[in-house]
Amino acid sequence: MYYIDGQFYQLGYKQKISFFFISLIINSFGNGLSVASAMGSAPWTASAANLSNTTGWQISIFLAITAVSVAFLNMWLAMHINWLRLLGNIFFGMAFSILVGVFANYFVSLGIRQLSWWWRIPLDLFGIWTIGVAISIYQRVNWILHPLDDLTNILRFDYFRGNASKAQMSNFAVAIGISIICLIISHQIVALGIGTVMSFLLQGRNIAWADRHIFKRLVHGDITGAS
Repeated sequence: MYYIDGQFYQLGYKQKISFFFISLIINSFGNGLSVASAMGSAPWTASAANLSNTTGWQISIFLAITAVSVAFLNMWLAMHINWLRLLGNIFFGMAFSILVGVFANYFVSLGIRQLSWWWRIPLDLFGIWTIGVAISIYQRVNWILHPLDDLTNILRFDYFRGNASKAQMSNFAVAIGISIICLIISHQIVALGIGTVMSFLLQGRNIAWADRHIFKRLVHGDITGAS
């Protein structure tokens, strides 16, 4: 929705498509940069990496399983069956996975991993920040979301009275728990670092900040996707 001069306006399809691609590219860019920096990925990316490391299966398998499972969970939590929204969630998850790989490979080819850690840390944190900005944009558009970010949106407004920090940390706590279980089983842990910690502690606040400062007139509407 757009809020202009005290009035709310529904977004048109051209606006939804534009915001969707802007946020998808920003999110993929940020995740690709954090992966390439090797200083800690977002918690769910890290959990998929640890499951892959523990089982020997491809990380894409766990990303796909997570996306589909959470998409169905979202319908149950929202108490609203919307098959188009479900398919949109899954489409976003697949497109996101491909683009993250493209950006990560590109940044690695630029030699980011050969940089000293004091260069890679700010690059990683910038990537984490851009992820929060992207999440804020497509949660407000509320058209096609990654299932995990749709979950945060539902938790935020249906269960935590609009508190983005509590919703995001509850979401991430499950991912961190998966990584810890993998550590217990394999005695190894990967993809966790300062970026993961900052995501867990601050991403909710980052999203709330972006809600107020990035595309200010874009506001949250009906989170069930019914409209």
